[in-house]
Amino acid sequence: MLTNSRFNWAKLSNPSYILAPMDGITSSPFRRVCKKLGADVVFSEMIAADAVYYKSKKTLGMMNFHEEERPVIIQIFGNDTEKMAAAAKYIEKEIEPDGIDINMGCPAKKVVSGGRGSALLKDPKKALEIAKSVREATKLPLSVKIRTGWEEFNTQKLVVGLEKAGVDAISVHGRTKTQGFAGKVDLNAIKEIKGLVKIPVIGNGGIMNAEDAKEMLDKTNCDGLMIARGALTNPWIFKSLNTLRHSGSVQNLDYKPDYKEVTEIALWHLNMSVEEFGPKKGIFDMRKHYGWYFKGFDGASELRKKLVRAEALNEVEKILYK
Repeated sequence: MLTNSRFNWAKLSNPSYILAPMDGITSSPFRRVCKKLGADVVFSEMIAADAVYYKSKKTLGMMNFHEEERPVIIQIFGNDTEKMAAAAKYIEKEIEPDGIDINMGCPAKKVVSGGRGSALLKDPKKALEIAKSVREATKLPLSVKIRTGWEEFNTQKLVVGLEKAGVDAISVHGRTKTQGFAGKVDLNAIKEIKGLVKIPVIGNGGIMNAEDAKEMLDKTNCDGLMIARGALTNPWIFKSLNTLRHSGSVQNLDYKPDYKEVTEIALWHLNMSVEEFGPKKGIFDMRKHYGWYFKGFDGASELRKKLVRAEALNEVEKILYK
């Protein structure tokens, strides 16, 4: 059984660089790409606690991971205290990840409408009840992902309560729910939260390159960064951030892979996807990634059109090695 001795939020490199949970994106193949390129910790896709409770075959399969992904965190979301606790207990026993995270930040309508995700920011009492029940249900390291608030920054009491409830780390997306993924990231809010608790605080939101990363680290004093869309469009961002960790300078820092390197990683990703999900789903699942991988290269638009029509591995290889 995995215990806290194997993974500890407080003992991570400071700063640590983390792949954020992204629905439909952070499946095992993409997590392995990001680990290879330097991510310290990777998160699963969002996992519905209700679906774990009812043993949904699809959902249980979404939690599969490979040893080289560790440390890997399974993120769950829900509104039912009992089912959230039961899901955490099942995940610890049957999946054995390195930690569990509770999503209290997702702004998606389908999530919020069920009182889940960032809807819990409007109900701090319920949010703390869920955190306490999950804490009691598992010995795994427990973290919580939040936003700064629903319409304004007002989560100060919540984060203090989460620490008292036994949460080991908090990641903060520096926008409100109503901002979604647009607008300015509130670095002052992240800094204030960092000053309110002794547990690690991970900054999140708007980090697209090393300069963004350095600004957030310098202005918030947070213990690490959680990268979402910045990794989706450029998983090599982790390579740049590791250089930042050692040099402290952003000058000429952002790593720019050439076409050959991008092609090699994309094909490796594709092969893992086919191995993980089977030929049909594996090839289909990769289609959304091609535009991100080859963005900025000459003829990228035409290349993507060809790639999304490919139905077999050898077709993709022929297109890429034109």
